[in-house]
Amino acid sequence: MAAMLPQNGRAIVKNVLSGDTIILRGAPRGGPPPEKVLSLSNLVAPRLGSAKDPSKEEEFAFESREFLRHLLVGKEVSYSVEYITNTNQRDFGVVVLPQAVNGETKLNRVIVSEGWARVKVLDGKRAASEEQETLTQLEDAAIAAKKGIWADSPTAPSARYDLSGDARSFLEKHKGVPINAVLEQVRDGSTYRVCLLLGNGVRQYITLLLSGIKAPTRRKGIPNVEDLVEPHSEEAKFFVESRLLQRDIKVVLEGLSTNDNLVGSVQFPAGNIAEALLAEGLAKVVDWNIALVTGGAQRYRAAEKRAKDKKLRLWKNWVGKAKVGGPEPEFDGIVTRVLSGDTIFVESTSSGKEHRLQLASIRAPKGPEKSSIANKDPSIKEYGYDFEAREFLRSRYIGKSVHVLIDYIKPAEGQYEERECATVTHGSKNLAETLVSRGLADIIRHRRDDDNRSSQYDQLLVALDKAQTAQKGIHSQKDAPLHRIGDASASAAKARQFLPFLQRSGRVSGVVDYVSSGSRFRIYVPSQSCSITLVLGGVRVPKVGRSNEKSEPYGPEALDFMSKRAMQRDVEFSVAGVDKVGGFIGSLYVPVNGEHKDAALMLLEEGYAYVHEYSANQNSSAPALYAAERNARDAVKGVWKDYKPEEKDAATEEPLQNEAKAENKDAIVSNIEGGGRLFLQIFGSELDRLEKLMSDFALHHRTETASYKPRVGEYCSGKFTVDGQWYRARVKQVNSDNTYLLVYVDYGNSETVSASHIRPLDSSFNTMALAPQAVEAKLAYISVPGLDEDYGDEAFESLRDLTEGRTLQATILGRVASVTGTGQALSVVLVDPKKRSAGSINEELVKAGLATVEKSVAKRFTASQKAGGRDAKKGVIGALIDAQDYAKKTRANMWRYGDFTADEE
Repeated sequence: MAAMLPQNGRAIVKNVLSGDTIILRGAPRGGPPPEKVLSLSNLVAPRLGSAKDPSKEEEFAFESREFLRHLLVGKEVSYSVEYITNTNQRDFGVVVLPQAVNGETKLNRVIVSEGWARVKVLDGKRAASEEQETLTQLEDAAIAAKKGIWADSPTAPSARYDLSGDARSFLEKHKGVPINAVLEQVRDGSTYRVCLLLGNGVRQYITLLLSGIKAPTRRKGIPNVEDLVEPHSEEAKFFVESRLLQRDIKVVLEGLSTNDNLVGSVQFPAGNIAEALLAEGLAKVVDWNIALVTGGAQRYRAAEKRAKDKKLRLWKNWVGKAKVGGPEPEFDGIVTRVLSGDTIFVESTSSGKEHRLQLASIRAPKGPEKSSIANKDPSIKEYGYDFEAREFLRSRYIGKSVHVLIDYIKPAEGQYEERECATVTHGSKNLAETLVSRGLADIIRHRRDDDNRSSQYDQLLVALDKAQTAQKGIHSQKDAPLHRIGDASASAAKARQFLPFLQRSGRVSGVVDYVSSGSRFRIYVPSQSCSITLVLGGVRVPKVGRSNEKSEPYGPEALDFMSKRAMQRDVEFSVAGVDKVGGFIGSLYVPVNGEHKDAALMLLEEGYAYVHEYSANQNSSAPALYAAERNARDAVKGVWKDYKPEEKDAATEEPLQNEAKAENKDAIVSNIEGGGRLFLQIFGSELDRLEKLMSDFALHHRTETASYKPRVGEYCSGKFTVDGQWYRARVKQVNSDNTYLLVYVDYGNSETVSASHIRPLDSSFNTMALAPQAVEAKLAYISVPGLDEDYGDEAFESLRDLTEGRTLQATILGRVASVTGTGQALSVVLVDPKKRSAGSINEELVKAGLATVEKSVAKRFTASQKAGGRDAKKGVIGALIDAQDYAKKTRANMWRYGDFTADEE
């Protein structure tokens, strides 16, 4: 029990109970200060009501109390006890004010003269004292002036002591708006009884819990409840009473507790009482309602931190969290991968190290339980909010610059490795907070003494409260979304089911889920709710070794190169065919500076791949692929690091081949382009299959199909104008008049046709079923004039006469660059077996003066002849030079006016 004040002296007015009764307190000395309840002698003020009996409130009772409260609370006064009643031991006395009111310092007289109390009626047993007579005179004057309680129009009492079970609607009506109020009672440092002044004389009494903090509990004198006085609870109570008890304050209602008590903030002229308690170490921040604090919790956390640093009161034995160690506790980086809705990979821009980071203090949603469909088919995966959380992070932050602050490190436990837990921000946005606000993550409820938490934990709590209120995401009452994703590459058979659609669709949008190597990708295709394995066509990329295997040179570099540019990016891809295990062969286009660039081309440019001739020749981008490879080779990049610069000049010229190693094939010429360029069909099983395919092809095209608009580079069926038959073709150009330039891939000829002469190429006839049978070739070692040059037409006609309808022997000496856009062409010497004595067709053209031996070839051949090296034998080139000498001598065709090459020497 608190000590008692003496019978007279000086004291502070703690609070006012009514218009005639006050509580005085002394100074605290090692505990709660002494107090005294003092009733003013000779006065009777109107009685206030109570929660138990609101009806007993008399007119002007609250106004009378308010007059005295404004006049006295918190001020030091002199007092003297005149007598103590025998029945209830109440002290009655007088109070002297430190400053006069209307010339009067005696409080009893001031109250009566202002009309806020009546003078006690004498019982007639004793004569009135001089003071009683003075008070009576002052009362008469107040009555005459109609002051205070003597006014003609009393206000009807309007006090409400409970919310009648409607606390939530009351909160919604007044939430967030500062309300004038009087703090009537301090139960402990963070729990108060408050009178809200709602206007029009309405007073609402509430129990208010301070939001965001909890002071030590002080529970004393409650019937049938054990007392509980926690350390520093009395000090916290006094701290608030000395500053706020019966002071004018403003209350901001912010929420409800679990037992429907209102939660809010208290503002007073000197600031915020919760912040002040925290700064003195008399309260702690609590997480369960910190999110409710108006203006955010930053000031509260800062005030608590100051108390911790000074080890004040509640924090006397506090030991601060050790700083996160490691070389990079804070850094800037690039998001390289999103593993889940709460785990990402970030590469530091300063060190280049890739960090696996768990977003601090949040937890990603769990996936749904497997349905019967997923149980039956293992290739089907099902996802819910876990997919949406990961996709949200991926779509917004992959490849973006972020700032990372490591908040704490979660030690290794069981199967889980040590994890860095961090607050990751992009600009002003906290990734974790954004997820929580959208209902795509929940927060981890840390223990009160656990400082291993997000540095922005309070913002996470605020975001969670908003998401729950709006019923977003995982907080929604609706069923969780279900994303069912099949594996189109689970087998070759399944892949073939998807192939026709993907081929017809041209470029398809997707997301790279994983990069296995520089040329192998796992891609999610939203439009088909499936994922595929895509293998780049047209290139061969060095392999990356598995766990116990050695990688090929530049295999890891190619993987890293594509991972940084393609991993989890929005990409486009096109499909040409399917391999034997279900992988789709095609092209991948990754975003680079706002445009999509061919991944194969990028690898070749960096020297991380070689052109794969067969598949490259099926690709409309073949010229670009070969050019990129040449550029990388000339720059000695990547796989070309050992390339010798002196080989550069020789590489641009047609090499002198060892004829003994040349390959001989039977072939027919299917098309002549001019300039010594032509297309061959080489005899063999493939050519035999072409005959069968063309028979089936004709039957297939008896059925009409819908109109079709192919893209450049796309394979299709084309109707040849000359014979009206359908052939396999490839679109080389799309014209503005809705016509198309087609190349017939099995014959090499081309023509422009209307849209009505084009149909989609059925998968049973595509280039995976049978490769194009027309092979581009160049007559070796000679230059033949083009159709637009002198003697070009004559050369064309002669070559046609020499080859048309004949089975020839093609000696393949090597390969040279293509001029028709299909990559590389064969370098050949053609011989008619029936006219072998006449020499090769190459010789015949030279001898007829319709072609010349390439100068570089002649020059190198002459040098080799002089050196007497392995090429001393004349062979093909010697025969060509002899044929050219004959043409010069006989002035055949282009030699008609003499040796035109003499001036060029």
